[in-house]
Amino acid sequence: MGNFSVAKKKEQGHVTYHLKDAKRKMAFSLAPDIGNWGYSLKSNGKEVFYPRPTFEQYIKERGLGYGNPLMAPFANRIDQDYYYFEGRKYLLNGELGNFLRTAPTNYPIHGLLAYDNRWEVVKTSASEAAGAAVTSRMEFYKYPDLMAQFPFAHVHEVMYRLKGGKLECATKITNLGNSNMPVHFGYHPYFVLDGPREQWTLHVAAKKHWIVPPTLIPTGELEPAETYLPGCTGDLKLEGSYIDAAFTELVRDKDGLARFVVAGAKRKVEIDFDKEFTSAVCFAPLQWQYVCVEPQTGPTNAFNLKQEGKISDLRVLEPGKVFQGSFWFTPTGF
Repeated sequence: MGNFSVAKKKEQGHVTYHLKDAKRKMAFSLAPDIGNWGYSLKSNGKEVFYPRPTFEQYIKERGLGYGNPLMAPFANRIDQDYYYFEGRKYLLNGELGNFLRTAPTNYPIHGLLAYDNRWEVVKTSASEAAGAAVTSRMEFYKYPDLMAQFPFAHVHEVMYRLKGGKLECATKITNLGNSNMPVHFGYHPYFVLDGPREQWTLHVAAKKHWIVPPTLIPTGELEPAETYLPGCTGDLKLEGSYIDAAFTELVRDKDGLARFVVAGAKRKVEIDFDKEFTSAVCFAPLQWQYVCVEPQTGPTNAFNLKQEGKISDLRVLEPGKVFQGSFWFTPTGF
């Protein structure tokens, strides 16, 4: 048996997939029929993600509160029950029950796919050269309840790969339609560190912060990241701070990666964004012992911000074209 492996199991009534790197003592677990939810990442037997509840509780809560949930085909909030794309208005139908809302505004939030049970695993592989990987597919265009909310025919694929002490999350979107489609999605990973929360640190690899009112919908205005959160581009101690902030104009290294870091007493997680992920939300609430660094392909409410002329960088995918983007988690000190 090689160092890398992929195992298929049944857990709490759900088929799950488990990637393993025996040499580095890393493991990743996926529940495809719960929104293709990456629910566990372990290093040396310790959880890197915020520990999950039972599957039943996670499904019942519908809060995306654990692991690495997907937010698609829109990331975070939309400020109305409609959105615009290329001058056309598209309505969201709450009676279909496939998106969430957030108090107190009751805005639609986190897309349509985070709890969808129609994901299918289409490929697994394990080798010394390529690591351990699993690829899941959502054939979005086949389902009327999804197309009613986002009428752009496409296929969504997600590959997770353990290799080199890192977990890669790679997303591929193929536009099957005859018209342009907007690409706006993200992930919401929750990390658990060691030591007192007050001593945890956050490094933000960004120059600018999106200015938001209490509704957390960007106004389209930007300010320096350091103006909003002094020290964040170094190693900012969380101390007693509540953080819920969105950043852009990411700072990239020679490899084109924007490297965000969260760290505790000994444990550290680096989150590296490739060029397709242009915004990040950093979330560290006081009532929970976790911190999030969320990769997004654009700012929250990007569709309507674009229509209002407040942003210019909404990603558009032409007919027949493919979007591909990746980010990586690198845990150390666990």
